[in-house]
Parts: sequence; structure tokens; C-alpha cells
Amino acid sequence: MRLYWDEYTYPEIEELLQKNPLIILPVGSVEAHGHHLPLNTDMLQPLWLSEEIARKLNAIILPPIHYGWTDSLSSFPGTISIGFDTLKNLVRDILGEVVKHGGRKILILSGHASTAHITALRLASEEILRMHKNVKIMLLSDYYIAYQYRGKLVPEDDSHAGVIETSRMMAIREDLVKENYKFERREEKRYMVIPDYGEIVPYATFSNPKGASKELGEKLNNLILQELIKIIKDNFEL
Repeated sequence: MRLYWDEYTYPEIEELLQKNPLIILPVGSVEAHGHHLPLNTDMLQPLWLSEEIARKLNAIILPPIHYGWTDSLSSFPGTISIGFDTLKNLVRDILGEVVKHGGRKILILSGHASTAHITALRLASEEILRMHKNVKIMLLSDYYIAYQYRGKLVPEDDSHAGVIETSRMMAIREDLVKENYKFERREEKRYMVIPDYGEIVPYATFSNPKGASKELGEKLNNLILQELIKIIKDNFEL
């Protein structure tokens, strides 16, 4: 079975949609993840999960959205942030087209989990749901599940470019992970608005990745996958 929507001809997609499959929209970001992880870290993780889910549940994966809202790290070279409204409208338009062609069960899986980014995805989903009562949309970041293991498998304060992300990337694309990393986190003043996180994390690493391993990444990826499949089956009644 082909996994991606755009690998099919239009008559084939028409036939597939008659079976009411789960349709997955992976969303990522192009964002600095320290000196040790690639800019597409937030894209490779949900793509891996999407492909595993598609194989197990006969789902179809839409062409991924590689860009997201990541303005607070946009001062780091290589980071490409798109506007809030740009992201919201893009996702809304994609979902609208999918629904027009008969898609009724949609999972938006985002590897990037910043509040503004997720809010844009949620508002886009809500617009579609107001217009189409027979459609179901689930929205989450895989990090909502991954962070359940903080204080258990990883440090309690683990965050961006830390142990979880480094380990998962070792398991997914070990060739892209550098051995050397730089970590420094400066003190934040409570309640102060910080438009540029480079002032706090000069190496774009929010927590120390020390202790990351490929074995831990494989374990985390599989735990996240199992939990995701359970949530999908429960919510979409598969």
C-alpha cells in the first residue's frame, strides 16, 4: 500500500475515500535545535509516526507541512517561521479541500508544540468543523505524549532539543545527530515577556541532552506510537 495521498491518481483517491480512511496531516517546523540536531527535527518525528500509523491502520498521509510558527527562535540562522495567520489559513484550506473530496476522519499530528503554533492549527480545525458537522478532526503534538515520561524515563525538566528529542532523533535518523552539543540556560525573570529566546538559551538547546541514546529513543518512539494508536482507535472508533 502506498502511504502518501499524492502518490495516488485521482480515481484511486476517489475509491480510497469511499472507504472512509483515517487521513493524517503531519506538521513540523524548520527550527534551530541546538548544535547537535537538524533544523527538520520537528518534521522527522511526526513523519515517522505518521508512516507507522498509516501502515497499521491503513491511513493516508497528506503531503506534510514543513513550516510552522516558531518566531521566538527566528534569530537563529536557518530557522524559518511563517506567520500565525499564514499557518492557520494554509491548514484550513488544506482541510477544506480534503473534506470537499470526502475525507471525514482527520488527524493533525504536529512535531512542533509551541502554544501559538498549536493555536493556529486548532483555529483552522474549528473553522472546518463549524461548516461540516459530519467531520472529525483530532489535533495533537506527539510531545503531549512524550512529556508523560518526564520524571520517569527522562529528566523532569526535559524540553526542546533535550534528552527526548535527541534520543528520538538518534532512533529515526542517527546520521543527522551530532555527537557534540552545547547547552546553557540563563535565568529568566518571572512574568517577563521574551520575544527572542536566544537571550535565555544562546545555543537553542532548552535542556541538557546528556544521557540521550538510540535505545531510549526507540523505546520512546514505540511508547508514543502505541499510545497514539489507542487514542486514534478510541476517538475515531476504528
